[in-house]
Amino acid sequence: MSSFYKLVFIHIITLGTVLASDGSDMSWFEKLLTFLVSGALVFSLIKGYLTVNKIWKRRKNEEVSNSISIVAAMLGFVVGFPFLLNALIITQDYFNAAKSVIALFLATVFTLIGTGYFVDKNRGVGFFKLLGQALKLEGKESGDLISDMIRPKGARKIIDILQKLAAIDDDIAKEEIELIEQFSEKWGIDVPDLTPGKPQEVTNLVELKGLVQSYLDESPDTDVAEGLVDLINLMAEADDEVTEEEAMAVAEFTGMIAHYVSKEKGGEMEMFEVSIVPQGDQQMEAVRELLPELEIVESRGGRVFKVGKYFSEDYAEAVCEKYILLGLYSSSSKVKVDLEKE
Repeated sequence: MSSFYKLVFIHIITLGTVLASDGSDMSWFEKLLTFLVSGALVFSLIKGYLTVNKIWKRRKNEEVSNSISIVAAMLGFVVGFPFLLNALIITQDYFNAAKSVIALFLATVFTLIGTGYFVDKNRGVGFFKLLGQALKLEGKESGDLISDMIRPKGARKIIDILQKLAAIDDDIAKEEIELIEQFSEKWGIDVPDLTPGKPQEVTNLVELKGLVQSYLDESPDTDVAEGLVDLINLMAEADDEVTEEEAMAVAEFTGMIAHYVSKEKGGEMEMFEVSIVPQGDQQMEAVRELLPELEIVESRGGRVFKVGKYFSEDYAEAVCEKYILLGLYSSSSKVKVDLEKE
């Protein structure tokens, strides 16, 4: 046990002995209350010591310095001084006065650390200049928590996904634009300049899938990710007409998000694996030139190229069709994927 804890322990024992042997007219209940109040003061001292001790070792770390709210630390003075003066002058409550002194000490330590006073690179810089810099930094970051609570993580990419999804059938409906504008304004994002009719840029399904995966790679909250499924469905049905392209995209992206949400839970999930089955050595060389990143594997007694796994059968069939148009035989098959190994 450290000397600090020994000192505190001795103080509590001594205080209890003194109160027990006190010859005053105080009842045992009153003595108990006095002891508990004294104990609360001691525990406040312990709490203050432990709080300062933990951060004091890291006082020279700039990241630790920047993580302390300088405004909150300085508010400790605003709250502490009136209570201290009230306890000393008006109520003469010295226990509360002592607690106010502890609070003011903590406010002083956190203010000094929060300004970066102990950071090596700030040596020679005046305190008030450091204070101004800390207040300026806090001013920039003061709305971060509220923004994160109001606007979900990856909100900009969600708007991009909706914008590209609206154009996937080569026609942007007025209702789809209104939905995009609604969420853009709600999240404080610049509203995209969209007009009903043929889009300026045709959406590539593979590109859109990459954008959805990029969003999931940012590790959004699962609740927000599940909400994106509803938003994608809402977008597809906004104009009361779900095209083949929209249905395919919705099915694939719903599977991607379900995979993301379920990944931590483990278990298995059904997917559709696309394979290119070369018909002879000539086609095999053609695949190697076209898709050099693919490796040939043995499957069902033959040699095939595994293109990838997809979440919807329609999307997998669309991928197969792309290679068939190039003269390469391809097929999709249902497989079970162990999420814990993915």
